[in-house]
Amino acid sequence: MDEQVKNLVASTKDLMNYIDSARVFDKLADAGCGLYDEYRSDKFEELINRVKEALQPFQTD
Repeated sequence: MDEQVKNLVASTKDLMNYIDSARVFDKLADAGCGLYDEYRSDKFEELINRVKEALQPFQTD
């Protein structure tokens, strides 16, 4: 694997880890009590899952 691909894979892994650990959401819903419920849209969740699946061949333990 050349350096550009290695960099892309490493950066993508870091981004996915951040999205999971920081609990990143793309939607808000008014809870009606002055608070908001955060959630991920179906499209965002689908994209996250597709990226994780694409990263599987590059996982090393």
